Amino acid sequence: MLTIFLAICIFFGIFCLASGTLLLATDVQGQQRRRLRKRLNHLKGLGFFNPNESVLKNAAGRIYLLLLERVPKLEKLELSMLQADLHCRLEIFLAAVLLSGILFLLLGLLKWGLLGALGGGVLGTCLPLKYLALRKRRRLGKFEKQIPDALELLARGLKAGHAFVSGLQLVADEMGPPIGPEFFKTFKEHNHGLDLNTALLNLCGRIDLPDLRFFTTAVMIQRETGGNLAEILDKIASLIRERFKLTNQITALTAEGRLSGIVLILLPPATALALYFLNPDYISQLWRTPKGRMMSMIALAFQLLGVFTIRKIVRIKV
Repeated sequence: MLTIFLAICIFFGIFCLASGTLLLATDVQGQQRRRLRKRLNHLKGLGFFNPNESVLKNAAGRIYLLLLERVPKLEKLELSMLQADLHCRLEIFLAAVLLSGILFLLLGLLKWGLLGALGGGVLGTCLPLKYLALRKRRRLGKFEKQIPDALELLARGLKAGHAFVSGLQLVADEMGPPIGPEFFKTFKEHNHGLDLNTALLNLCGRIDLPDLRFFTTAVMIQRETGGNLAEILDKIASLIRERFKLTNQITALTAEGRLSGIVLILLPPATALALYFLNPDYISQLWRTPKGRMMSMIALAFQLLGVFTIRKIVRIKV
């Protein structure tokens, strides 16, 4: 009876999730209204972006978010969504995390009992957060690779006689995402009356990269003290390119270690899978008997320790 009830709950959960996704995907007018509302709110509330400001102050009208006032790192989560360019409201993302955790918890409970439910709940909760972190890392990595070209383009515009703000518009027009749209936002903020230093600080708030902070600091200092900004931007771009070259050399030198680590990590599960097809009664002792389960847990712990150690060895920060 419990199995039938859990199966019905899982079916209705997946059905509601699929129906909601389909309605959101096919609601063209709703997407246009949300895009227009977002644009109007952006133009209405231009101001200094403070990542430490509580997100609950910006969501005063959302009563259900007030219940989450004491949840730690809620502001950091919204900042990560902004940096990952995830077009989703915070409460919707939190609901997706909760729904994913519930679905995986029910699947684990139905398949492997209480221990499986605990593992499934943790896995389901971590999957959306892992997707957010991966999306943020990819976008910031792509932005970082575009910075030298953008600075050189900006420097050439300054040498040609353009103003710095016109150079921002030039970068926005000539370069693709993510750096083009972000520079365009900075240009539009200044164009709508925001101070240039504040607009550049907003850019650093949206894109948390050291190279971008170097660029912003150099521009703000140059505006206060004067100097050849085009030459400064060329030197920053050259420095970033040299760092990329050193990073690529380190990646090539550690390729053998990373390949060895991948082989050592994949060898035990591949061997277990082969033994399962060749002699399932022999390998099934690892999860059917108490000693086998204990050995499996110890092996998994050592496997995770090996993964962590190998990652520490081959990841060299520049």
